[in-house]
Amino acid sequence: MAKPIYLCSLREHAGKSFLSIGMIQKLKKEGKKFAYFKPIGVPISAFTNKSDPDVGFILNTVYKTDHPYDYISPVSIPDVYYVDLVDANKKGEYLERIQNAYDKIVEDVDYIIIEGNPSIRKFIRVGIDDLSIAEYLGIRDLVYVSVESSDRCIDNFFFTKKYFESRNMNILGVLFNKIDFEYIARIKELVEGHITKYNIPVLGIVEKNVELFSPRVIEIKEQIGGELVNEQTSAGLNNLVETFLIGAMNVQGALKYLRQVKSAAFITGGDRTDLAMAALEQEVSTLILTGFIQPDMGVITLANEKGIPIILSPSDTYTTMRNLERLRPGIQEDEMEKVLSLIEKEIDWDLLL
Repeated sequence: MAKPIYLCSLREHAGKSFLSIGMIQKLKKEGKKFAYFKPIGVPISAFTNKSDPDVGFILNTVYKTDHPYDYISPVSIPDVYYVDLVDANKKGEYLERIQNAYDKIVEDVDYIIIEGNPSIRKFIRVGIDDLSIAEYLGIRDLVYVSVESSDRCIDNFFFTKKYFESRNMNILGVLFNKIDFEYIARIKELVEGHITKYNIPVLGIVEKNVELFSPRVIEIKEQIGGELVNEQTSAGLNNLVETFLIGAMNVQGALKYLRQVKSAAFITGGDRTDLAMAALEQEVSTLILTGFIQPDMGVITLANEKGIPIILSPSDTYTTMRNLERLRPGIQEDEMEKVLSLIEKEIDWDLLL
């Protein structure tokens, strides 16, 4: 009988796909028979095809299978307007579809990695939340993924623990993910004082890796609907962006901040030639010009010399930044080994498996 590893979280964007990718590679390396399952996929929008981009990425990279997509992710509900799109009367149909697909892919495997909903609260209104799905599948123990780099992680953990108990469900273990380096020592203190004494194991503390969790310029371009001005720097679309800076000051003020950071995306108006030139001299990862204002030819020339892509945003600076706040960078195909290395080192596999 396959052992389920059901990943769930209280907060959205907890890195469950990232963990799934690492676990798949680890099980493959250990020679285990396994399956990957995402009961409810989340398409990009209500008007695209039904496929979840994370599921598609996993199927195209680390998890090759003969099972059709509908077995791997049997239900599809887009995040946009999902409250209007999900009919509570279809609860039984959804759960049955999930059960049928689960039964097919769980045959002849040792483990099944189940990537839960964006959060344990999602879809609770219609009874297809993580705990309802797990209970329907006969699973009582779930892995809780925590991503807070603050003491709030303890309150959220105990809220989740009590909620699980009220539903007659259990936390198999806690997996801290995407934790800031400077907070790891504090997490270890909290684990000893507040978690392990309740006989709930901590499965691992995975540090937030800047390289893996930082967006690339091409992801930023797609997020804001931008246009690459200087095509000859297209190789720079793979540059990592560790921080964003908005240029709305004089040159000296901008230089003060630019010299304190690295791999920055510098955002300013297309008419601020002075700021654009200053940012390029500091060799930022990309220059984002807002208002769809074409830059001065001198800016383009300098950017070409340094191989820095210039992205033209169709929106004003405020709207551009708001759009970037919604950016959720994904793992790239050439980062698979780095994911495995990080996951393999930080997770207690004896406890998990």
